[in-house]
Amino acid sequence: MSLIVCPHCQNTLIKAHNKTYSCQQGHCFDVAKEGYLNLLPVNQKKSKAPGDNDMMIAARRHFLELGHYNPLISSVVELINETIPLDKPLTALDTGCGEGYYAQHVLYATAPNESQIIGADISKPAIKLASKKYKDSFFFVSSVYNLPVANQCIDLILSVFAPVHAPEFHRVLASNGYLIVVGPGENHHKELAQLIYNEFRPHQNKITSEMPANFKFIKTKLTTFDITIDDAEVLLMLLKMTPYYWNTSKEALAKLQACNHITIQCDFNISIFQKIDL
Repeated sequence: MSLIVCPHCQNTLIKAHNKTYSCQQGHCFDVAKEGYLNLLPVNQKKSKAPGDNDMMIAARRHFLELGHYNPLISSVVELINETIPLDKPLTALDTGCGEGYYAQHVLYATAPNESQIIGADISKPAIKLASKKYKDSFFFVSSVYNLPVANQCIDLILSVFAPVHAPEFHRVLASNGYLIVVGPGENHHKELAQLIYNEFRPHQNKITSEMPANFKFIKTKLTTFDITIDDAEVLLMLLKMTPYYWNTSKEALAKLQACNHITIQCDFNISIFQKIDL
């Protein structure tokens, strides 16, 4: 897979045999039994185990596979079909891909035959889970701020509730490549926040104003729908997917665990940009 480069020297990584990738400088990376590569050097870690932990990843997988976010999937797929030429194979990258759900249900579902789908996340547990289930895509552990990806080799980047680093995205995107960013709309998870904190601060969408001039803004699509949860365990899964979990008091957690029925608004901004070579 020539589009993957060594995180130490940026030379192309070549598959030496089924269990090892190496570069011309002699740096070697073993393929994990699940099929992924760990391309996150120690000096790029800010903690021993960066990113989402096993608990958060498991909660996300269980919640997403219940289908609660299917309207979001449909909306992103529709936007891709409306905006991006899909008349030839493409190379697509899911940055901050988590356990691989969006790479599989958005990118793999829309990309033409013979396309390459790859996913990167700083969380090793997330990539392990993604690689174990979604064998048609290739996953690796890395930071979005230092992607081990060759220059100008990606046609489409998908970023769903993940950090956006415009300089790296611009570097790896091919000329006229596309970037899709999914973030919270103004009232995203309003009822969940009110259940925990008794108040809600509307989310602010700054992505369009913060993107540099070498990305052309095309459009933002607002997708809003309600989900009804009748199981406290499922509600807890949703909480563990959000930043709210780490600031939830014992009293609020007990209140949530006693909640057997709630309707929550899901509010997403889906913004699409195109790379411009200035």
